[in-house]
Amino acid sequence: MQIKRDDIDKIKASLSITAVANALGIDVQRGKFRCLYPMRHAHGDRTPSVSISEEKGLFTCWVCEDMRGDVFELVKQARSCSFAEALEWLQTEFMSQAQIHGLTSLNKSITEPSIARPVKQAKPEIKPEERMKVVLSFLKRLSVVDGTPAARWLASRRIFKPAWDKMRLRYISDYSALNKSLLSEFGLELLQKTGLYNDRGNLRYYKHPLIFPYLDEHVRSLFFQARAIDSSVVPKELNLKGEIPYPYNKVILNQQPGWVFLCEGVVDTLTMISRNMEAVGIPGVKSFKPEWVSLFAQKKVVLCFDQDGPGREATELVQNLFQRAQIQTALFGRGIEDERLKLKEGQDINDWFNQR
Repeated sequence: MQIKRDDIDKIKASLSITAVANALGIDVQRGKFRCLYPMRHAHGDRTPSVSISEEKGLFTCWVCEDMRGDVFELVKQARSCSFAEALEWLQTEFMSQAQIHGLTSLNKSITEPSIARPVKQAKPEIKPEERMKVVLSFLKRLSVVDGTPAARWLASRRIFKPAWDKMRLRYISDYSALNKSLLSEFGLELLQKTGLYNDRGNLRYYKHPLIFPYLDEHVRSLFFQARAIDSSVVPKELNLKGEIPYPYNKVILNQQPGWVFLCEGVVDTLTMISRNMEAVGIPGVKSFKPEWVSLFAQKKVVLCFDQDGPGREATELVQNLFQRAQIQTALFGRGIEDERLKLKEGQDINDWFNQR
């Protein structure tokens, strides 16, 4: 049956979106919760990126373009279900409200209301070679970081030019010109498929101009992270949409014996590289993939994740993966007896080095 707009509006008006989130097992704290897609976020969305407006009955993730909407969309996202199934679940969980509006006999034939936001059709998968062409062209259009605000930001963290050059860091110096140039060459549809542009037709990195390319063994970048250098911007980092193909600085995973430092985040990895240490990074603690273990063959790995709850959980998980593959691991700071020199609660590698 077709559900009328008035019925949908009445249901939404009768429900607390916070109560719905709690019923879904989502931990809401001070009007925020961690994204349902932590793999898309730097540090696994350790600092919650999803905001709830109880007054409007809406939720919004400030990283994921598709993670936003009303109570129906929240149920659909959390339970990976259809609109009809979301409506049925809400009826079951909040029966009294549903009964008030006469919605007590739902079935699988329910469809989205005609006045509701149209369901987006899945866009055809982009070919890998097409995606690579667009990403490489995007990066070629960017400026080196020398003389830009990004250079000052990096230097304030004691990450200097040799590391910028080695890892080919780039900066968006003219957003408007870059936007027009990309649209002229590739067109909006292809740029959206690649993940550079959002559903509103805008280049995603207006507030995140510092670009960290993820170089492969051929010193090409098939993936990158964008970083805000304004401390007021949330979130701090945006990933290129799509699968993360390999760790940051993969080129040093050359199947040759030696120690490598596995860091949480690009900034920590660059901190190590700036000190002539062999370091590899992952975007967040929940982003390490079991299939990456084989890349570390012949290596011994020092785990350098942040000193906090998620960091410790990830350390244990990744350490177990390496141990099963008979790859030796050590923990950063283990064996240091002087308490003043240990990685303190809440610190990351960049914090630790910069306090020295």
